[in-house]
Amino acid sequence: MLSVSASAICSEIRRARWVGHTRCDVIEGRINLIEAARAFNLADDDTVYRSVGAEEACALAIHLLHTGLAHPGEIMSVERATELWREFIGLFAGQDVQLLTNTLHSTRWTPATDATFDMGAVPGLVGIGGGVISGLI
Repeated sequence: MLSVSASAICSEIRRARWVGHTRCDVIEGRINLIEAARAFNLADDDTVYRSVGAEEACALAIHLLHTGLAHPGEIMSVERATELWREFIGLFAGQDVQLLTNTLHSTRWTPATDATFDMGAVPGLVGIGGGVISGLI
């Protein structure tokens, strides 16, 4: 069950990233990669994902929120994308969260869904420990 703040943040992310299919949700409790992938209907093959540091996760998330995948163009300002990412990742402050992505860089990824474009199995990321933000088109 989502906390009010997690629910509100994810609702705002989905509203603000109005193109394609954007997944944003938080699962309470410690889960592993396979459990997280299955919970969000993503590929449950651990070779699809790679671990990333906070700086790379931030850059990927902001890019995904800011820019369209199928038809590159601005979805929202970089400032707004940054604000939303900080609110989302802030939900995990003080927790041991592993950040993962299916993205090799901003224009290449390993598919985690059946969608043509699915960069970011959480914005390119999955936060193991509970949260996921994923932009899918």
